[in-house]
Amino acid sequence: MIKHPTSNNHRSLRFLEWFCPPHLVEGIEGDLVEEYYADAEAFGEAVASRRLWLGVLRFFKPGIIFRNRFRHPFHTIMLRNYLTTTFRNVVKHKVFSAINVIGLGIGITACLLILQFVMYELSYDKFNEKFDRIYRVTNDRFQQGKLIQHGTITYPTIGPAMTADYPEIESYSRLMPAGDLNVKVGDRFFRGESCIFADDHLLTIFTFPMLAGSPADALKGRYRLVLTETTARKYFQFTGDDWSQIMGKHIYWGLDAEPYTVTGICKDVPENSHLQFDALASYETLYTPENHGADDNWTWSDMRHYLLLKPGVDYKALEAKFGGFSDRHFQGDKVSGSVEKFFLQPLSRAHLYSDYEYDIAKVASGKAVWSMLIVAGFILLIAWINYINLTTSRALERAREVGVRKVMGAIRVELMRQFILESVVISLFAFFTAVLLSALIQKPFNDIIGATLSPMKVLSAMSGSTILILAGVMISGILLAGFYPAVVLSSYQPVVVLTGKFTRSGRGGLIRKALVVFQFTASAALIASTLVVSRQLKFMNEAALGIDIANTVVVQSPERTTADSTLIPRFQAYEQELTTVPGVLNATTSNNIPGARLGRAFNVHLASMPESSNVTFSFIGVDYNFLNTYGMKIVAGRNFEATDHNADWEQIRSVIINRRAARLLNLKDDEEAVGQHVNFWERDWTIIGVVPDFHQQGLKREMEPIVMFPVYSTYASTSVKVKKETMKETIAKIETVFKKHFPENSFDYFLLDEYYNTQYRDEDRFAKVVNIFAVLAVVISCLGLIGLSSYTIAQRTKEIGIRKVLGASTPGIVALLSVDFMRITLLASLLALPLAWFAMNLWLESYPYRIAPGWALFVVPVVSILIITAITVSFQIMRTAAVNPAKTLKYE
Repeated sequence: MIKHPTSNNHRSLRFLEWFCPPHLVEGIEGDLVEEYYADAEAFGEAVASRRLWLGVLRFFKPGIIFRNRFRHPFHTIMLRNYLTTTFRNVVKHKVFSAINVIGLGIGITACLLILQFVMYELSYDKFNEKFDRIYRVTNDRFQQGKLIQHGTITYPTIGPAMTADYPEIESYSRLMPAGDLNVKVGDRFFRGESCIFADDHLLTIFTFPMLAGSPADALKGRYRLVLTETTARKYFQFTGDDWSQIMGKHIYWGLDAEPYTVTGICKDVPENSHLQFDALASYETLYTPENHGADDNWTWSDMRHYLLLKPGVDYKALEAKFGGFSDRHFQGDKVSGSVEKFFLQPLSRAHLYSDYEYDIAKVASGKAVWSMLIVAGFILLIAWINYINLTTSRALERAREVGVRKVMGAIRVELMRQFILESVVISLFAFFTAVLLSALIQKPFNDIIGATLSPMKVLSAMSGSTILILAGVMISGILLAGFYPAVVLSSYQPVVVLTGKFTRSGRGGLIRKALVVFQFTASAALIASTLVVSRQLKFMNEAALGIDIANTVVVQSPERTTADSTLIPRFQAYEQELTTVPGVLNATTSNNIPGARLGRAFNVHLASMPESSNVTFSFIGVDYNFLNTYGMKIVAGRNFEATDHNADWEQIRSVIINRRAARLLNLKDDEEAVGQHVNFWERDWTIIGVVPDFHQQGLKREMEPIVMFPVYSTYASTSVKVKKETMKETIAKIETVFKKHFPENSFDYFLLDEYYNTQYRDEDRFAKVVNIFAVLAVVISCLGLIGLSSYTIAQRTKEIGIRKVLGASTPGIVALLSVDFMRITLLASLLALPLAWFAMNLWLESYPYRIAPGWALFVVPVVSILIITAITVSFQIMRTAAVNPAKTLKYE
């Protein structure tokens, strides 16, 4: 036994002596040897493997290895040889390499695009410096123990009162949406920019950088306005950078006699902000000398509140105290007529986890986002599996290579390094291919998801730890994808391979089949899921709504119009002239339209019943032509008439309700409801008619009880039913009539069916993205199937030749050899269907009106996958069967 008493690694070297068969080790630097042994020859006799020895030294003395690895040219030479061999293999087998690169490239492309989308959705609001301390107040209202409202709207007093009651709160901000601006700037009119009334705390809590003006003072006082950069440039035709030229300028909003003064300019709101606006108006503008309800009212529920908590505060502990807040300020239902419960939602959840009514936030589905991430993971796995199958499919050819190289002295570790390096090189080519593909389809992808994304934009929003995790996952996947083929290919014994006795490994074949089963299971599940999502979306888009919204042009309200005693005659004259326009079928005005969230009337009860029977209705103000224009029928009573309107709001007494409202009032019969008196807003109303239930909002929400009352308003939009064939020409004529009756108002319109269907934006986006990536998954899976089929057919080439010699036809051979692959595909489909059925039923549960996934939706994926398999495999088999048997059997 060789000993070196000065060595600090004496025990580790004794370990090597026992477990390594002796042979000389070449290429080790002298000074590396001398540190452990005085005699280099003794060292060589003790160490079995140069590679194993270097590995152990790396563990115990990494500094020495690092110095000497690059001092000696041996490792550089080896790396160069590995790379040379790799590139020769890539060039020699161009088709095989191309299929591998394309398969991996498609998988990585899909993953990159989905990751962009997911990381963008998760980045919402993180630009705010106080992001982790900002919470919004949400409110649940209960009547008679039933939840009647789950929303973000609360009362003006909530923010100030909570801040006064709880020292954990550092600051608050309250705001109220003001809708679109309809303004006059100089002698020009503008419409369409979104405005929010916000207090002077908003710009100090949120991070909306100011280009001019003070964040703390810009919204102090009445009639103050902060514009975004784009809005300011549009209004004042400004192209410079000296924003002081805009400060102090005046804007007239609607018919307000007092102008708004520009007191601040902020940068455009980031796309990934849940709070979107083009302008901010000072909250104090809502106060009047006679009425400070916007400041101290406990029942005006139109405000939104954000709280800034002090550092280190547990928001759940603070939220637990809100029960006492409700008891103190609302005393059960004595103040608002409802039992109020308040909660806090972290800003981090405002975009993806908002199921609130009256939400002004820019929201999306968290379930859809995480589902897309799962899809990305599956596609990447499918791509890696495809690479493994394609690589091992060349086992017979590479087996001979391995046998020859082993005979020439190569050891298994070196071969494994060679094959893993090949995997890395192929993966690098695939990655660059993916980058190019991503760049090519970035814009179409952005159009589908409705965001302006780019890799750099997403990377800049990601934390360093997230980038490292994603990079680690990708690198680990690449190395692991190359490891299995490396182990398999380097394991062949030269004697077996070079004597022609190499045969298929049953265990290896089973693994390859299992991988293909996984690929097609994922693909079939994606296809089935795509069909269910598409069918549900189609169902919601085409379902009978109980109201006709087709071919309806909605003209925005003429807000710059005086609301006086002439308002009703002017509107009726305007509507009457619209109906004379060629191509116009009917016209009506209403203070809300189908697809919009209606306001609510609380504490509604039959006048003959006690207040303890209070219920809640949604309400809408309409004119007497509303039902006719929207194709709604009266099932009991009568429609509104022109005489039901009155310029004096206090004189209006007639209402029409839907059946759901009648049932909520315990009126079991439609006729029974007619003539009943119902009390809300501190007056009695007479029910003059009943209409069928209709979907005011989409099928994502339950139908609601609705009450309609006859009213004209300067804030009422006009719904014009037109002929589809002449819509473009008709809209131009509608504009002429509008400007004739409302000259100082800009003409703005949209199509109602498009507006209504924006409620399904998330579902539409999800369906399109899943469709695309389901197709990509199938393509990659087919490449994997090519790998397995080529491997199997290569092993049975001689069998095919013998069968042809014995008289078998090519179709017969195709049918015989396709059976195994069809079984694999059928097994994958049968495994996929329960998974898809479970996942889709879980997804559909969130829809009150939904399809019932029938067997047909799950048979289609099975048939599709079987057809794809048959085509893919048959092509491979026919190509082999076409070879002359003389070539395959000439050495037998």
